[in-house]
Amino acid sequence: MQQSPFILYQPGLVLLMALAGGSLPGVSQAGAGLDVNLTANIVNSTCKLSVENGGEIYLPNVMRNWFYNADGSDRYTATDDASGTPFKIHVDDCYGDSSTAKKLNFSFSPQSGFWPGQNQVFKSEETVAGAAKNVGVVLFSEKNKTNVLNSDGSSKVVYDVSGQDTAFLRDYQFYVRYQNIGVVTGGIVTSKVLVDVTYE
Repeated sequence: MQQSPFILYQPGLVLLMALAGGSLPGVSQAGAGLDVNLTANIVNSTCKLSVENGGEIYLPNVMRNWFYNADGSDRYTATDDASGTPFKIHVDDCYGDSSTAKKLNFSFSPQSGFWPGQNQVFKSEETVAGAAKNVGVVLFSEKNKTNVLNSDGSSKVVYDVSGQDTAFLRDYQFYVRYQNIGVVTGGIVTSKVLVDVTYE
């Protein structure tokens, strides 16, 4: 299953999606006498993908007050469809016999987990001095106008590709915007997101 990471940061906020070549970053260690059981899911219905502009999508700089209404309440929740910076994911090719595909499934996940209680916001992983606080990003499907993450953190954006033979090997539109999860402190934001594309 091909997984591609998004990396999102500011100033200018860059959304970078580089192909991971099928491997996930991660380290596993075991001490002497420790048994380790690994479970894997091998599928022959994955797709190769790419992102426009080499995977770099720039979000605008915003002022701290962008996150709030005049009364000080939060301007948006993680599920509010409030537009954002558009980007395209191109499905280049799919492995196996994809000519009879009926559904194309996009699945998004954070590379390093969620903030506690925030399963629909991709957290900022920036830890350097000057990093923004309580700001992440939310991704939306242009087709559905909904957050790509469900309230439990799972993700499945489905496109009906019945009868398209291989015509579904094309661009798919998404958009991204900032989302606060508390009182915002200005600075750099970096979020890392993985995306999988499979067909049924």
